Amino acid sequence: MREQGRFIHVEVEEHEALPDGCSMRFHGTGQPFTVERVRYESEDGREGIWLVHAAHADGTRGAAMGSTVEDSSAGSSTLVYGGAHGLRLVHEDGGDEVAEPYLLLAPSAII
Repeated sequence: MREQGRFIHVEVEEHEALPDGCSMRFHGTGQPFTVERVRYESEDGREGIWLVHAAHADGTRGAAMGSTVEDSSAGSSTLVYGGAHGLRLVHEDGGDEVAEPYLLLAPSAII
């Protein structure tokens, strides 16, 4: 991830959890902030509160970041982004872990 002016470039390397990688560019309209928890529904339908972390290429985890961005379909959304290997989400109740390159969520989904 890199910020250039008001643009945020999300670049996720190809790896086992996200074999396609990702390269996206978003127009940021706010200041970046740390994101620790989100309301999210996984692809298999598990809803609830998820802890979110940046996944780094060396296997470590760090703070995920968020920023308000322009979204052509929704007006404004919150972009949640992480490290070179994207994001890892862990269900608050434990057990499930999900890899995502980034999340584009309604502001109310950020806890």
